[in-house]
Amino acid sequence: MMKKLTFLMIVLMLGFLVGCAQTGPIGGVHSNEFYSGKLRAIDPSNHDVVAKHYEDAANEMKTKLQTQKKLLKEYESHSYYYGRRGQDVRSHTTANIRMYENAIKENMKEAALHRKMARDQEKQEFGLIKEEAVDSQLN
Repeated sequence: MMKKLTFLMIVLMLGFLVGCAQTGPIGGVHSNEFYSGKLRAIDPSNHDVVAKHYEDAANEMKTKLQTQKKLLKEYESHSYYYGRRGQDVRSHTTANIRMYENAIKENMKEAALHRKMARDQEKQEFGLIKEEAVDSQLN
């Protein structure tokens, strides 16, 4: 009887833990899901629009970065307000700053890549149009 009760308790605890488990990836994914959703709506061959998307994402992250830097400055000037949690607040804010700086670099790199691709595509289209005009003049 005791073994059945123990087994039942273990099954109930595991069921409770599974029910409370996080199914999505850890981190600030919500904004990334928003940006990737917007990116899916953009025509991938329109590189100017894709580049603008990455630039907008970088600009929004710059705003968030400035907010995090203000929080860190506030913490450093008034660290006594935070008590024992102070180190956690400081390390978390520093990690957020580093994450936003890296995300801004990546988004700007992607934007530059798509701007270059757009210019190359324009040159190629212009070259084809120019060739067609020469061909029509010869005929």
